[in-house]
Amino acid sequence: MSNVPNLLNDDGTASIATALMMSHHGFRRDLARFARALDQIARGDGASANAVRDEWQNFRATLHGHHEAEDTGMFPNFASQRPSLRATIERLGADHRRIDPHLALEEAELIPLLRDAKDFPPPPTEEDLEMYAQGFAWAMDGIAPAVLEQVYAMLPAPLCAKLPAARAAFATRCERVWGASKAGSSKTPFPDGV
Repeated sequence: MSNVPNLLNDDGTASIATALMMSHHGFRRDLARFARALDQIARGDGASANAVRDEWQNFRATLHGHHEAEDTGMFPNFASQRPSLRATIERLGADHRRIDPHLALEEAELIPLLRDAKDFPPPPTEEDLEMYAQGFAWAMDGIAPAVLEQVYAMLPAPLCAKLPAARAAFATRCERVWGASKAGSSKTPFPDGV
């Protein structure tokens, strides 16, 4: 793959771009997991069918939340700051039903704008804090430890404090659905082996 962006900035720090691309990594990772699981189910190994179906509901909700945040927050802000991006933003809105082309376009056009944003805003409520912890736990699965170290350095302390429990809960969920959760080594928004 050419022009695959690194999760970390050129100076080795994490930014909002890192967090956004980690979610792209998670979507790609899980789509590959679903493909493998559906193949196993089609071959008669239906033992995990209910867990996979439940996980699909989680995936859909996460994807919807990701697109909702972009469509109502990030994209209008970009369009007002840089009118030259309006055509790209309109394409992204249309591409939200097709994952990979949308993610690649976003990574090429918008990620550079987020590289300088290195302070993750503290979640305003306890409910938001929990939601972000769950989201980061999902996005961190499969990411290299060196990247995660920089992400932790960027996140507010209350969010970091919630992450160990959220990551443990997500690892348990992975074991139930996929059979295991392996240590991460990805440094790009593309999972290893995908």
